[in-house]
Amino acid sequence: MDAVKILLVEDDRIIASLVKKYLDIRGYAVNHAEDGVEGMKEYDKADYDLIIMDVMMPHKDGYTLAEEIRAKDPYIPILFMSSNNLPKDKIKAFRIGADDYVTKPVNVEELLLRIEVILKRQKSEPKVEVGNEDDPHEIHIGNYLLDFPYQKLNIGDDTRKLTTREAELLRFLHRHRNSLIKREYILQEVWGDDDYYKGRSLDVFMSRLRKYLKDDPTIEILNVHGIGFKFLVQD
Repeated sequence: MDAVKILLVEDDRIIASLVKKYLDIRGYAVNHAEDGVEGMKEYDKADYDLIIMDVMMPHKDGYTLAEEIRAKDPYIPILFMSSNNLPKDKIKAFRIGADDYVTKPVNVEELLLRIEVILKRQKSEPKVEVGNEDDPHEIHIGNYLLDFPYQKLNIGDDTRKLTTREAELLRFLHRHRNSLIKREYILQEVWGDDDYYKGRSLDVFMSRLRKYLKDDPTIEILNVHGIGFKFLVQD
């Protein structure tokens, strides 16, 4: 079996050396880039299974790098590793599409466990196939049509490109339509855990979906205070 390939983008050579050392010991194949520009070059050279990146870096910051990578590959896991520990920094990362966010100083054991969880979740996620009756290629939601593999939401002649997380959340809500869904369950199933900051990110994504679906009055996303949400669709 080929080793899992990880791209580590970190400008602090001491931290990068420490993290790379422990990843190497665990059997991961790690390439290191010292800034965002070099990180993008390294990303274009090979197919990676996971990217770990700092936020504050010279030439190109981690947020910009993540956005550029997400534009090319909406599925590759991205883990931020940063000394920025304010809620707004974490929320920004999750809005971009981060799978996880670890603050410095890094606890290496925690980092390794988070990596294992991300890779396990990535491996276990079902692949969507055209014609699969349980998970169809196209999902009708009221007057909208969700093209899940291509992450497009269509109504009439209008098409909106969704992010990976938006498409996953909308598909999940549709599966559980007209039922009360607890916040914790949504976070566990779509984000992978019910971390506080990911809960804040969930509220942002719900607001986006309300905006995207506003042209169909038969669809409504209700916030049930203190419990969760109801995705109401009139059949």
